[in-house]
Amino acid sequence: MKKIYYIECTVSETRSSIQGYFATLEDAKQALKSCCNWWAPNNTGKIYSQEFGLNGKVELIIDKRF
Repeated sequence: MKKIYYIECTVSETRSSIQGYFATLEDAKQALKSCCNWWAPNNTGKIYSQEFGLNGKVELIIDKRF
């Protein structure tokens, strides 16, 4: 099944935001180095995979904190 990967970071105490979409997990991992949660240094956030199609499965791949 084809997938897309995306990075999600918290941008405040109550909100998170998608930072970008990527074709491969490796591209997402590289981009995560420039992303961060609002209270943390760069290279923090979450990478998810999302299958295409109706009812496509969402899976948390990486959850980087301090």
